[in-house]
Amino acid sequence: MKRKIIAGILIIVGLAIMSAPLYWRWSGNRRNEQMVQEIEQIIEQEAENEEKEDHGQTALEAAISKEDAATLAQTEVIGLIEIAALDIKYAVLEGAGSYELSCGIGHIPDTAGIGETGNCVLAGHNGSRHGTYFTNLKTLKEGDVIKLTDKKGSRYFYEVESMEVVDPYDNSVKNQGEGKVLTLLTCENSGTMRLTVRCSLKEAVE
Repeated sequence: MKRKIIAGILIIVGLAIMSAPLYWRWSGNRRNEQMVQEIEQIIEQEAENEEKEDHGQTALEAAISKEDAATLAQTEVIGLIEIAALDIKYAVLEGAGSYELSCGIGHIPDTAGIGETGNCVLAGHNGSRHGTYFTNLKTLKEGDVIKLTDKKGSRYFYEVESMEVVDPYDNSVKNQGEGKVLTLLTCENSGTMRLTVRCSLKEAVE
């Protein structure tokens, strides 16, 4: 009898361990989908706010719940990133700490903003229990398009120019300049190195 009980417990524990990664992936995808919906709603309402305000209350304030507003305030979602070649669409969050990178793609502080002059650096996990993120970044090819949309609805289309693996402490990936460029950053070689994808702005629709 004891053996049967122990065997049953071991089976339950084994199933729990096996299902944990699936739960984390489902949870991460669900959280990102919510953020994407919220930022898309913000973009849509922002456009309406430019045309009309309702007695001092913007359409955005009326559209999202207090819970959603609190979530956005905590994570500071600044836009969307879409890469058709990788079939991904994620919220872009300000900051690149563990929390931000578990929710979406992080914007490295002190680098240019979306569509701004300088080098906009975005970081994402390579292999995560929460989602795909930048796992397949190395499969990008020269000429592939990265679409960034800011909270105002302005769209910026960058094209991949080059790819390089660098030391994890190489701060040159954040170097700024006079052009408008985008650098995508993720881990490489089991986290001992960093993969960088350099892109240049080709079109802006504001």
